[in-house]
Amino acid sequence: MEALLTALALLVAAATLEIKTSPSPVFCLVDTHIELHCNFTIWKSVKLEDVAVKWTINNEFGEKTVYQFDGKHTLYHRNGALVNPELLTQGSASLNLHNVTLDDEGIYTCTVLITPQYGSGTIRLQVRAQPTVLLSPQNPEITAGGEKTFSCDVHQFYPQEIDISWLVRKYGSKHERPLTQDICTGVPLAHDKKGMFTVLSRVTREVSEGDDGSLYICEVRHESLEKPLRGNTTIFVTTPRQYQRDMGVIVGVAAACIVITGVCSIFLTIFYREQYMKVPPQVSLINKPDVIPINEKLKLMCNINGFRPKVISVKWYRRTPQMASSEAPGEASFLLGPREDITDKARQPLETNGKFFSVPSCLTYIPTIRDDGAVFECSIEHSALKSAIWMSTTLSVTARPASLYITSWPQAPTVGEKLILSCVVEKFYPKNITLTWFRNGQLVSDVTQFGPFPCEIDYFSVWSQTEFMLTNEEEGAVYICQIKHSSFGNIEELFYEVNLQGTPPEVLWITTDPSVPVLGEELRLNCRINNFSPNVITVNWFRDGHLLQAGVCHSVSIMGANGLHSIWSVLRVTPGREEEGAVFTCRVTHAALRDSVERSYTLQLPGIDLVKA
Repeated sequence: MEALLTALALLVAAATLEIKTSPSPVFCLVDTHIELHCNFTIWKSVKLEDVAVKWTINNEFGEKTVYQFDGKHTLYHRNGALVNPELLTQGSASLNLHNVTLDDEGIYTCTVLITPQYGSGTIRLQVRAQPTVLLSPQNPEITAGGEKTFSCDVHQFYPQEIDISWLVRKYGSKHERPLTQDICTGVPLAHDKKGMFTVLSRVTREVSEGDDGSLYICEVRHESLEKPLRGNTTIFVTTPRQYQRDMGVIVGVAAACIVITGVCSIFLTIFYREQYMKVPPQVSLINKPDVIPINEKLKLMCNINGFRPKVISVKWYRRTPQMASSEAPGEASFLLGPREDITDKARQPLETNGKFFSVPSCLTYIPTIRDDGAVFECSIEHSALKSAIWMSTTLSVTARPASLYITSWPQAPTVGEKLILSCVVEKFYPKNITLTWFRNGQLVSDVTQFGPFPCEIDYFSVWSQTEFMLTNEEEGAVYICQIKHSSFGNIEELFYEVNLQGTPPEVLWITTDPSVPVLGEELRLNCRINNFSPNVITVNWFRDGHLLQAGVCHSVSIMGANGLHSIWSVLRVTPGREEEGAVFTCRVTHAALRDSVERSYTLQLPGIDLVKA
């Protein structure tokens, strides 16, 4: 352990290469190109094979390699990631990313090694998606004295935070007046698996003849936009027909002419039915989302259409389930509690549709787990109804798992040993969940499940386990844990691929302590070997091709959270004049490598020529 700590301290001391990166954070729009700058100072002429570069990203999916170059070979871990090798000897290891997606957002680390010096720098990349705006209806004709609702659909934006405002500009005026009343804006929701969001905002306005030609504007502000984005529509107001009838004249004419009286009577009947006769409302079922997550805004919609006169009462109620006594021991039953009036949480604009009226009633509510099984009711009372109409819906709320993952034991599988795979799903609601294992697409029947069992308050956790003996036939086999839960809206799958060949080590370039060798003083050559499996590795040191035994020290192997191992190998030498120009080589041999990997260091003693002179 003391040797390992010493080696780590040596690495810190040797980190003298100055790295300059782009000012953080860097912003980029989806589907575009970005260059993440990483520049370093070169004090002397270097060859391309003496330069090593590695780019990694750390985000919600963990840490992974994006690009790496070891002086000879290039590995691309992301399509469209490129570092120009011709610029490496000029001090630039900038990373180019093409067709950027939201998955590219995160903290990037640029590590450069020019033996015996190394350095690193970080850049935070923030990806943005610009919204699109659709305002409807477009250029509508509206009867004066009625109400009209305008909808502003905002799509495909990221991140979630967005500001939507409404404005109106009268015909012939240059002044825009903000609207502050009768506005209902929803909560941005994930639009698709790409992670972008969509939101709907509505405003209801009572229209007069003076509003003819007015321009209604939906203005969207979002951090992806340099200036606000607008959608607009112009309204055209028409005057309602005025029906004036002199009933006395009609009666007089009717008394003088029976035929005309009959015709007028029919006309009056039709006129009454079309203009004044009471018409009961048509009420829709309560519309609700298929998936109702807890602690997120929920919108319930009940449409009341085609009624007359316009006076109507629409109220919302909430009834929660309450435990009741049960005669059967060990069993519980539930009854609905009293009605709680929550009409104040509803937005209910009155709209005019020709000769009739309508009310799109929208209730906004934030459910908790306590609302699971709660009944929401909408009550409609109108003079054309003999009794109130009641519509109801029952909520089934969900909580998406806080985490879901596959673990393996042992973390480094070996032929002839048992491998245990566990699919873990933590902190979800409701309790019902299905975990199914597949091997290369075929159902795995030998499975043991633990749970679901209570986790914290009101939540549940579960894990499913399969185990088998590892044979050579298991190499490359893909195991899938398929998870079905009501909070997903679909099926989630976790993957595990059996790797019996092991993981080849990452062999870093040799660093030295001190960074500049001194004649006659001890010099430590440090070789770091990272992320290999299995934990069997051979490290040898050579001087001008001759194997060295003295002065070699290896640290103990340390296993990281990913199940891979890392070690340090240190060579101590005291350079004399005869070592000037000597080539020291660290050679690494491992089962997952086709050929040994070597890192070399040429000893150069400053001032040695002057001493000889």
